[in-house]
Amino acid sequence: MYAYAAPLSVPPTGAFMDLCRLYDVLLTEEAPTLPETARTDLRAFARLFDLALEEACEAEVWAAVRQRLADDLAPALQVAAEWGYEDQKQAA
Repeated sequence: MYAYAAPLSVPPTGAFMDLCRLYDVLLTEEAPTLPETARTDLRAFARLFDLALEEACEAEVWAAVRQRLADDLAPALQVAAEWGYEDQKQAA
């Protein structure tokens, strides 16, 4: 389906890409075989992010964890004059 499907604003990092290589198969195959440790780690990621996905299948868990990781890796919003925000020094 896709090799890297994070938003374009997210630069692919080594660890993120490694996780995508391991878990993206969940999004493309109907019944992938993952090692038991990978399944356990996936559930641990969901708990670390406080995602309530105990009853979800692995594909749903990975989709939510993947999105959360991509969001965390996204660059911070750049606030500039063209957006109409005041410079902090001028506002004070």
